[in-house]
Amino acid sequence: MNMRGAYVVYRRTRDGRLRWGFRIPAWLPVALMALSVAGAIHLAWRLPEIAGLNDLRNRVHDVRTKREAERVALLSAHERLGELRRIMIPVASLNGKLACVTNLADAGGEMRAVGTAAMVESGDSDEKRLARQLTAMARALVEEIAFQESRQRQLASIMRERALEFAARPSIWPVHGPINSDFGYRYMSRSREFHKGVDIGVPVGSGVAAPADGKVVSVGYESGYGLMVVLEHRHGISTIYAHLKSSEVEPGDEVARGTRIAQSGMSGRTTGSHLHYEVRVNGQPVDPLNYMLD
Repeated sequence: MNMRGAYVVYRRTRDGRLRWGFRIPAWLPVALMALSVAGAIHLAWRLPEIAGLNDLRNRVHDVRTKREAERVALLSAHERLGELRRIMIPVASLNGKLACVTNLADAGGEMRAVGTAAMVESGDSDEKRLARQLTAMARALVEEIAFQESRQRQLASIMRERALEFAARPSIWPVHGPINSDFGYRYMSRSREFHKGVDIGVPVGSGVAAPADGKVVSVGYESGYGLMVVLEHRHGISTIYAHLKSSEVEPGDEVARGTRIAQSGMSGRTTGSHLHYEVRVNGQPVDPLNYMLD
């Protein structure tokens, strides 16, 4: 039986049994050997190329891994920048409100735009665009933080100045009691006269407190006023306390708001125990009730 040069042979043994075998032509082993050698040579020739492909595949994998790590880091930076921006929004809002209260220029309360990351969140941007966007956000946030810090320094300075101004502006009652006589014109012994302050009815010996920070400029008796204490405050404001029983301060003393400076009494021209209280602005009497806030 012939099979492309190979064939099967049959022969009978001495004992009469039939046996068969397979014979191949002599050239076939040589051809197979030649093919094996050619395959080995071809493999050896292609081996550097295969190794190069494997190396390229490994490098591509490394690049992809690195890019993914960079993207994760960029997204993490985006989240941190977003959190910082969320923290800055109420700070900017508070600074804006304080700026309005203090009449600070550029008093807008809204935080200035610092960019968004919508494309990042939707996945439509590559790493380079993402990095550029986050760089812009970071730069804008740095500028916003610097702006808010500058504004806070301005506000702190203004608030300190306003605190000093408020502390030096009369705002509390020197004593608490009924108003027996208001500021303005009144009739005394059938004559009309201008009352330069208010009379607060209190028992003799009641403690009199300074309504604001100030300096004692005089302590002494004055015709009609009796024993009188005069305090000088900031911004041209001064206060006068009359008909006192005694003084607890001396000229030149510095007093703070609420400090006890005297005891009420009935000295001078008076028909009963009370404190005569005056407020003067640049030497002109004004209604003390406008400065009695508590």
